[in-house]
Amino acid sequence: MYGIKVSGEGKKKYIHWGLYGFFILLICFTGLILGNERSRAQINDISTEIQAIAEVFHEKNININEWKLYARNNVYEIRDLVTFQKEVNELKQNMGHLKWSVEVEEDQWRAVGTYYNDQYKHEETLQLITTHINSNPTSYLLYEVTGYGWEKTSAEKIINLFHSNISIISLEKLEIFSCMTGEVSAKIEDGLQNTTNILLDAFSARVIEELHEDNFVSISAYTELWNNVLPTHQGMMNLQIGLRKQGLGEKTTVIVGTPIITVEY
Repeated sequence: MYGIKVSGEGKKKYIHWGLYGFFILLICFTGLILGNERSRAQINDISTEIQAIAEVFHEKNININEWKLYARNNVYEIRDLVTFQKEVNELKQNMGHLKWSVEVEEDQWRAVGTYYNDQYKHEETLQLITTHINSNPTSYLLYEVTGYGWEKTSAEKIINLFHSNISIISLEKLEIFSCMTGEVSAKIEDGLQNTTNILLDAFSARVIEELHEDNFVSISAYTELWNNVLPTHQGMMNLQIGLRKQGLGEKTTVIVGTPIITVEY
């Protein structure tokens, strides 16, 4: 049998590189585990946020009209129409249940996929948009799921669908928003201000910015319930509340979003 004789110094080098390789593998494995934990934590946050808002609406007798989960992600790979079309084709392949339309204009390229699920009464919209500012393309993905009413079992299925699809759409870190719209009877003691205070108390939130008008209230606030925060000049915020009273005897629209409201109000 032939063998390779290794000197004492050589053995030290083999041991050194062996340990080095071991620690590299350990670091990679740890990073993978932590990445998975962060992904699971993000999913749990999404579920917790929209479900917590729904619970508050039920507790305060606010009828839920619709709710949205919304994700946004920058796409840096698109530099020309060829790469835009390549991204669109990949989205069509991965999200084949969506019905697609593509518009190519001089200052904007836009692909929109839509789908309505009649079983669970929810809508999906996925958009890839590239705009040209001084010949420098800026691209982003927008994915939105809209549910109507709130039936717990169906809502959980829709939330799980959202989680599944954002993992298919992009592996990058997404900005994720939750928003819920409802209506409450106009016969409220002390009007909009009292309803605002009730909601702030329900979310254990403190006011960061506020706007009050006769028939409209907008509040930006901070709660320790959720980790997703945005900076403002007055401090960190992760909750917005909007209330609009249409008129005497009419119902009041209530919108709650985290970290911001993503619908017009």
